[in-house]
Amino acid sequence: TFVLSNPVTVTTITIGPSTAAAGTGNSLGECQTDTFAVSSPCGKAPPVICGTNTGEHMYVPVCDQCNEITSSFGSSSTATTSAFTVKITMVECTSKIKAPEGCTQYFTGTTGTLSTYNYQSGSGVLLHNQDYCACVRSERTTCSICYYSSTTTFFMSVPNAIAAIGALGFDTVCGVKGIGATYANGGGFDYITIPNGRCSSPPTTVATTVTVDRYCGTEFNCAQTTAIAGTPANTVCTNSKPFRVCVHSDNAEYSFPAADGEGTLANNRGFQLSYFQQTVCQANP
Repeated sequence: TFVLSNPVTVTTITIGPSTAAAGTGNSLGECQTDTFAVSSPCGKAPPVICGTNTGEHMYVPVCDQCNEITSSFGSSSTATTSAFTVKITMVECTSKIKAPEGCTQYFTGTTGTLSTYNYQSGSGVLLHNQDYCACVRSERTTCSICYYSSTTTFFMSVPNAIAAIGALGFDTVCGVKGIGATYANGGGFDYITIPNGRCSSPPTTVATTVTVDRYCGTEFNCAQTTAIAGTPANTVCTNSKPFRVCVHSDNAEYSFPAADGEGTLANNRGFQLSYFQQTVCQANP
């Protein structure tokens, strides 16, 4: 455990990039052997992570109390399988690189990519109990941002273990916890939020779109009632600022039926999204 004492003029600690944040012990997202955690006595702490997180970062709120960086390695861990190296940066209150409140990750630039912790270029797994936001700084002339994903870089559960719902990419009941009347087979909780997300607009042909905040399943798509020519279905745009994608996962992966449920590694990798900012605003549906 490392304890960081915080000067009054510092508002945020940036931790990253990490070369290996607790390298073993993932069983469909459960950190069973190694963990890496940072406390935040005066704000929301980042999620506990494990696996491989090379190049990732965390913004942690600070105050007069101390922040603790805690790593836990299991008895079977070795120096080659479990280690971490982090760079710690104190960010002043007036700094231009200070992340907005509530942002665990903060990205800059008109284009870029963001992914879940332990994504490992698609070979990792979505971690349990994730609850954080990755934010993108709005450039001076930017009005909107669009996120897009290929069909192989978004795997956030399979609602009700029905492949067709998973392939939809969004659902009004993403975020349903456990097994119940809505989803008898579970698999509906893991999701991301993009406030007021919609298909890129104005479309090249007249079509009706709807705004959706929650996205889950095995594909990343905007909500549309008819196909929009010239607009990829796997692109979601929003005018809402600050630009942010929030990640939510529970601590259970259901496997009914086994072939289609979220309890298979192939359906539970997490995601990588690319983004680009635009000077034009998105038209409201």
